[in-house]
Amino acid sequence: MRNLLIVVLVLSVAVVAGARNMEGSYVELVSPSAFSPGETYTCVFGVYNGSVDVEWVTDVLITVPDGWVIDEGSMAYVPIVDSPIRPSWDMMVPDGPTAMWLDNDGGYGELYDDEYTTVSVDITVADQLYGIPIYWCIKGDIYGDPPHEVCGCVDVQVTPVEEGSWASIKAMYR
Repeated sequence: MRNLLIVVLVLSVAVVAGARNMEGSYVELVSPSAFSPGETYTCVFGVYNGSVDVEWVTDVLITVPDGWVIDEGSMAYVPIVDSPIRPSWDMMVPDGPTAMWLDNDGGYGELYDDEYTTVSVDITVADQLYGIPIYWCIKGDIYGDPPHEVCGCVDVQVTPVEEGSWASIKAMYR
């Protein structure tokens, strides 16, 4: 019985030691709580590094649905610590629907384990979409065990435009 207890304890320590990865990290939509078709919003996303080791987040990518437009030059990052040692991400909007916050300074990452920050971007919602997810990926500095990237989606509430409303008339002339 005593040997069985020792084996169980050794295995439980081995499982915890092997759980070094980016699992538990996530992106959430902080605001707004709902979207209306054809409108532009400053979308604030919360980013959490849930790594159980010291794998740090290097990149955050947020991809909006087809027909939505990321307004170039509208991206922001809120630093975690006001320090010259912690540079912010380079913010880039490529040709397409993905906003990117990238660690291009050659360091290990910008968001340490068990830290949370926000990023924001101005997005114009398509005229005719309802209840579509926004996809995200968080990439780590590849320290520890895989996975070094976690991805998911945020379901968004799109408020339909009522027929005959001023918003639906305005949407016809865009």
